[in-house]
Amino acid sequence: MENTVSEPETLPESDVRFPIVLRGYDRRQVDEYVRVAEKRIDRHEKARRVAERRLAKAQVPAPRAAEPDDAAGLGRRIEKILQVAKAEAAEIREQARKEGDELRAAAEKAAAEAEAARAETELAARRDAEQIIARAEEEAAAVRAAHQAVLDRLGQIVGVVEEVRDRFGGEAEGESTGEPEEAVPSLA
Repeated sequence: MENTVSEPETLPESDVRFPIVLRGYDRRQVDEYVRVAEKRIDRHEKARRVAERRLAKAQVPAPRAAEPDDAAGLGRRIEKILQVAKAEAAEIREQARKEGDELRAAAEKAAAEAEAARAETELAARRDAEQIIARAEEEAAAVRAAHQAVLDRLGQIVGVVEEVRDRFGGEAEGESTGEPEEAVPSLA
């Protein structure tokens, strides 16, 4: 099998890839990687000690190195992660509540504007309908008046025709030939 672990300085830890073999990773490669990582840790530890000695000589107190994570340290880290996650969840909930309130307020405003527009449209339609009805009633009154004028004029004509018939009716009876009269006097 091919060894994918190389010199400690040439391959960053995030680029390490282990080929998958039957039932997991190749143990030799994992063991080799762990050995290389331990060497790297030893080298860094030596460099840290050297730096601490230099700092001590310079009369500058050296910062304490963090203890390697053990089970208790891991529990504290998980607890911190959970606290951060809870804080972020609370922040997300609060943001969602604010957005919901804003959306609700916008919807209520839109509903109020729609109701005002509906009322305004209804009022305008009512005014238009009243104007149309008033014009129709005026036109109907004018038509009734014209109709009445025509009826009155017809009544006058009937009266004149009856008067003419009464006046000339006697003469026409004596000379009646059975033919209708050809000329009717003017009513003007």
